[in-house]
Amino acid sequence: MLSQKFFYPLYHTFEQKLFVKLLGAVKKNYKFIGSDEEKIFFVKTLFYYQLINKDYRKHLHIIYRNLSPKTNIGKINELTRKIEFEKDLSWITWLFEKDMVKLVNKFWCRKKIKFVGNDAQFNEFILRYLVSIWLVGWAGPLYALLIATRDEEMDFKECNKILSLWDFTGVFKNYKCQMLNDK
Repeated sequence: MLSQKFFYPLYHTFEQKLFVKLLGAVKKNYKFIGSDEEKIFFVKTLFYYQLINKDYRKHLHIIYRNLSPKTNIGKINELTRKIEFEKDLSWITWLFEKDMVKLVNKFWCRKKIKFVGNDAQFNEFILRYLVSIWLVGWAGPLYALLIATRDEEMDFKECNKILSLWDFTGVFKNYKCQMLNDK
């Protein structure tokens, strides 16, 4: 494993606080509680609001304020729906970024998404995604996930395997997935 000093360019106080809170969430196996519909909307907003606005932190602020050992996704979704997210793609300069916006728009507009996996795999997926966007960068993990979820199915085992490629410093090395206790 590589030292954390080579990664995590956390320049802003918010990013530093969020990252520390996420490391604690991984260590303590935080859970993300909600119905399947709430989980789908939550994942859609994680991907979509990462791309469509320069101020991607707006959504992360909501998550930060509500991140707890049993995080209520329904509450996060309710607060997310109240915020106006202005679509601003002026930051896009590279072809892969344009491709990502097309992919995330398709993902956002999908009427039906089937989750494959249990609650523990979902919890791991959310934590891995949130931590991964601070590792080397957000683009690689998000692009890989958008490609992996082109169909109407999202397999959390596969998504977690993809995200593990960005765990350069071993944040998840001792992560204990509670799959045996979940359906």
